[in-house]
Amino acid sequence: MSTDDQVASVGKASAGKLAILYDGSCAMCRASLDGIRQFDNSGKMEPLDLHHEDVRAQFPELKLENLLEELHAVDENGRVYRGARAINEILRRQNGLKGYLAYLWYIPGYAWLADRQYKRIAASRYARDASGRMKGQPAAE
Repeated sequence: MSTDDQVASVGKASAGKLAILYDGSCAMCRASLDGIRQFDNSGKMEPLDLHHEDVRAQFPELKLENLLEELHAVDENGRVYRGARAINEILRRQNGLKGYLAYLWYIPGYAWLADRQYKRIAASRYARDASGRMKGQPAAE
């Protein structure tokens, strides 16, 4: 990639992709990304660990403290989606019936509820294991 190509791609995902900036140091975040990879039938997801220097250089306008607070997704035009809205954007890009799940966002109250639930879980993510349970909590039988 030439320097001109690198400058042109700053702040944007690769053409036709949705960059998913996730916290690779968080077990729950890595497990969530594995779920996204299994769910994805579009081939349009571009997972990027926000702790890698080249990823941070590609998205210099995004502050690390904000990236650590919630999932960020960036499209090829540089539009940034955060938290529950990022999850909805991942859904929107799926093929077939999976893509229709994104329309739940338009049911009155759904976006507010999704955002609230996302923030609740994200606020305690370092206290959770990869399955989402609080560390030290016994598994349900």
